[in-house]
Amino acid sequence: MKNKKNIMIGTIVIVLLALGLFIYQKFVKQQLHFKDDLTVEINGKFDPLSYISEVEHGNIKEVTCQSKNLNIKKLGEYEIVYTYKNRDYEAMIQVVDTTKPVFNGLNDLAVSINTTPDLKAGVEVSDNSLEEIKYKIDDKKIDTSKEGTYEVTYSAKDSSGNKIIAKRKIEVIKKIGSEQQSNEKVVYLTFDDGPSENTKKIMDILAKYNAKATFFVTGRNQKYNYLIKDAYNAGHTIGLHTYSHDYQTVYSSVEAYFDDLNKVGQMVKNEIGFVPHYIRFPGGSSNTISRKYCQGIMSTLTKEVIEKGYQYYDWNGDSTDASGNHVAVDKLIRNGTLCHDNNVMILCHDTQAKDTTVQALPAIIEHYRNLGYTFKGIDDTTYTPQQGVNN
Repeated sequence: MKNKKNIMIGTIVIVLLALGLFIYQKFVKQQLHFKDDLTVEINGKFDPLSYISEVEHGNIKEVTCQSKNLNIKKLGEYEIVYTYKNRDYEAMIQVVDTTKPVFNGLNDLAVSINTTPDLKAGVEVSDNSLEEIKYKIDDKKIDTSKEGTYEVTYSAKDSSGNKIIAKRKIEVIKKIGSEQQSNEKVVYLTFDDGPSENTKKIMDILAKYNAKATFFVTGRNQKYNYLIKDAYNAGHTIGLHTYSHDYQTVYSSVEAYFDDLNKVGQMVKNEIGFVPHYIRFPGGSSNTISRKYCQGIMSTLTKEVIEKGYQYYDWNGDSTDASGNHVAVDKLIRNGTLCHDNNVMILCHDTQAKDTTVQALPAIIEHYRNLGYTFKGIDDTTYTPQQGVNN
């Protein structure tokens, strides 16, 4: 009888212990554990499950979260509620701002002697708080009356006290380009719209004749961007044409043009380490299509690019390969050899559809070489053929 009583008491104890353990596990012991850092950046991405460090006896997919009270756009502390196995867990999430502002458009700048650079043009400062950030410029050391390399300091601070200081190199140089042709007989072969699958073929031909050229590149075919560096390393000149080559985008406003120019400049900088100051306008400075999108824009741009330290180049020789794709080789040779000025700048194109340009190139080079011309890439002393502005 006594044994039965002991067994009964033991059974009751075991049941009570099991029940107590269940209650402890279910209602007392915390089964959802959180990380130490419960912060999220203002206007950042909030992932509620990323704050959980451990889920006992289950899977994180079983956890739900109620975060409707969280305002990711405002600094402060917010309570959110996690639910796991019918039990709620409260967590306090802090919306913070610890990220510094970021400067965009601080490419190195080249300006001609006695030209005042516009140090604000194309420069933007952004911040994850999405507020408008003002910035300061320290340019006291620039002396544009003489050649030299100077450094400008840009600084900005957001409302949370996060500061950024950025440096920009300003190079004061002699006037870029020459309005007069030199007595030396030189051909400047120029190729717009690349890089492309034809760029390597063009460079192979140039190497065969020990000729240098200039590539005015775009951002339309970036899988071939490595060829920009290859061309530069081979001694060719890299110039800027356009990032998008969409006339409506480029010529919709002065601001839109420089936004596009800054993009292609940064793209080239990623390949060769600096932003070239040689440019060619889409359609040339004499284009009239820009009238359709912004009246008078070319009259403004041709002045402002010079003020910002760029030099633009049109052409006085034309292969006429822009007239269509797969233009007859004999036509390209005939048109590409018509100019006999001392300094000849020939317009050609470098895209997949300009295969006949590649085929015509050797004959064009041989024609001018037989007349005593050398072939160079554009530099700061190069003659700058410029056509009449028609808008």
